[in-house]
Amino acid sequence: MSELYLDTDVDVEVLARVAEELARSPYSLPELQRILRHEVHPVLVQNLGTVAPVWDRFDPQWLEESISAHLRRPLLVRWWRARVMRSHAVILWHRLIRRVAAARRRHH
Repeated sequence: MSELYLDTDVDVEVLARVAEELARSPYSLPELQRILRHEVHPVLVQNLGTVAPVWDRFDPQWLEESISAHLRRPLLVRWWRARVMRSHAVILWHRLIRRVAAARRRHH
């Protein structure tokens, strides 16, 4: 999901690639939505408004550590960070959900 927060266009190809990866995951659609909105989005949304944003890829170790650190923060802080540009995460999820479901149907 981190690819959705790079300083690049989230076009049809990116959505298809991310949806295929999510379709192969063991997580249900509600779990994937929760992960996007409450783990990935709060940590990476700041990249979308940074002067020198990441545009190629996020370091996986940094990302894992950042999400873990975020999840250790007090609930109020996590809630607030999840609300920043929340509409972006909602729009991304709406663009992904049908693609993930379709990819899962193709794989089964």
